Amino acid sequence: MKIGYNREKTEEYGERFGAIILAAGLSSRMKEFKPLLPVDGRPALEGLIETAKAAGLSDITVVTGHNRELLVPELARLGVAEAYNEDYESGMFSSVQTGLAKARQSGREGYLLMPVDCPLISVSVLRAVMDAVPAADTGSDGTGRDAFAVAVYEGKKGHPLYIPAARDDEILSSDRQGGLAAITDRYADTMIRVETGEEGCILDMDTPEGYEDIKKFVAKGFAREKLELLTARKRIILVRHGETRQHEEPMFIGQYDVPLSDEGRAQAVSAGQDIVRLMSEDVEAESLGMDKFGKEPMPAIERIYASDLCRAAETADIIAEEINKAYPQLTEMNGAPVGVRNDAGLREISLGNWDGHPIREVAEEYPAEYERRGRDIFRFKMRGAESFYDMQYRVLAAFRNILRNDDAKDIIIVAHSGVIRALENNILGLRVDDEWNPVPKGGVRMLEPFPEQPSEKVNTEKPMNMNDMTMEAVLEMYE
Repeated sequence: MKIGYNREKTEEYGERFGAIILAAGLSSRMKEFKPLLPVDGRPALEGLIETAKAAGLSDITVVTGHNRELLVPELARLGVAEAYNEDYESGMFSSVQTGLAKARQSGREGYLLMPVDCPLISVSVLRAVMDAVPAADTGSDGTGRDAFAVAVYEGKKGHPLYIPAARDDEILSSDRQGGLAAITDRYADTMIRVETGEEGCILDMDTPEGYEDIKKFVAKGFAREKLELLTARKRIILVRHGETRQHEEPMFIGQYDVPLSDEGRAQAVSAGQDIVRLMSEDVEAESLGMDKFGKEPMPAIERIYASDLCRAAETADIIAEEINKAYPQLTEMNGAPVGVRNDAGLREISLGNWDGHPIREVAEEYPAEYERRGRDIFRFKMRGAESFYDMQYRVLAAFRNILRNDDAKDIIIVAHSGVIRALENNILGLRVDDEWNPVPKGGVRMLEPFPEQPSEKVNTEKPMNMNDMTMEAVLEMYE
């Protein structure tokens, strides 16, 4: 990223820290050799090396493996060290170990780990992470120079990951079961999370789709469209799916697929009727060719967007049926009845292997993890699952895509409690971890164009203690 930077602490950074760049992988999902793909006018690997140097780092180790012969001349030209991973096909953790074994010889306090898949890590992000690492142990809460640190964007973890030299032996002696995450998870409570405000630190090009997204992000000046611009003149109607089939005891229900109950289907009918009433003025304006201000109206609604989990998809189908029954003229206007487009990006939070299991059973089988989740419900995630911040990012990406491609005034989204929380709060300038008034099952929440923006803050330093909540309040955060 071509941005300016402050040279003030360059020498200090270089004395304390080194960088390890992982460029050994097979690029199997990308189908092209990622280190040499162009990003912002230069090969991805070269960009990361230049960024590390600009941040004040001189001790830079690049781990090679697949297509090593293509990289060796580049590393010589750029003046950085190579660590060749003969076992690169076994996975990323083997490259971490290879790079660490080489880099530790320089005797730095720690190392900034950067996969070449993440080419938009900036100078300011690297410096923010280094600045967050204390020069001496604090001792009071276990954090200090021996703590891991990681760059985050709106709560979602990205790169670089700072590895303190104190953890070298633990990583190098690992049998690789569970990868690096198995080690960092042991220190989750003391990990330093550095909010960067830069989305580039979480973007990767692991797939062709990811690479295309990065190119678009760069072309737009390393930024996304603001939600207040995308929602201008649009009315956002958020619907929580109806009641689901009940279980004998409280369950973790995130992406576990549970059908609607009879009560849930009745709630969906009621929601559809509420939406019919909300739409009456706009449908009339479309029929007359002008709105109440005498202007050409925005196009009539053609589709409803819904999570592809059956409880949301069925709710959306019922609502579409109510709309088509009340307004047959929409079929004539659009050339087809109002339909439903299911989007996996609108799914509820993934709870991994806790999903679909009784809360009691999970608490007994995973007592330490359950306690950790209780201390900070928004940041917590099981391996292979999502945190609330991960879910928020996924949902907002899906929402932005909907807004870019649908010019109707009414955007109807049928989803889940956590998803609606993320959407509504972000539309209002808040975040998923800010306070929120829950929508009941089958409930409708309408946000008019140009909603009041009460806050611009990113509230990532406020953990929610689940142990202080009632079980009803906890369950309201899911489904």
